[in-house]
Amino acid sequence: MSHADSTAHEPSVLIFIDGHEYKVHGHRVTAADLRQLARPPIARDRQLWLDIPDAPDQLLADGENIELRPDMRFFSEPHPVTLYIDRTAYTVTRKRMTGDEMRHLPTPPLAADRDLWLDRIDEQDKKIADDDVVRLHDAMRFFTAPGRINPGAR
Repeated sequence: MSHADSTAHEPSVLIFIDGHEYKVHGHRVTAADLRQLARPPIARDRQLWLDIPDAPDQLLADGENIELRPDMRFFSEPHPVTLYIDRTAYTVTRKRMTGDEMRHLPTPPLAADRDLWLDRIDEQDKKIADDDVVRLHDAMRFFTAPGRINPGAR
């Protein structure tokens, strides 16, 4: 029995590549296999990434073996996201950033005595700690405010 015959009888796994769903028979593939699975196929001069929820995404090498799990997401081109900090626009290609990483987008970086807040419409704004991981989407708005107010201080 050939490898193709043996994998055809394995349960399929649903994955996503650049937002499109694909059913894959078997549970192990290489990044090169994923490039060929995508329609149209992903050219070798483009990078391929594994989208990891709540953590930095992982760049994949073509020969790298990947153990597939249902609903894994892969993408070939980071899509730019524009976010705003104190009304200034910043364009990033990451889907997630920590509060500390966002504090370093402005030049100079946000001062340590300023807190970073996510401006949320129709709900209470959320303070972003340096180690918080924020899932970014286009047009998110952040603002800064004094970190500690000490009444009566001179």
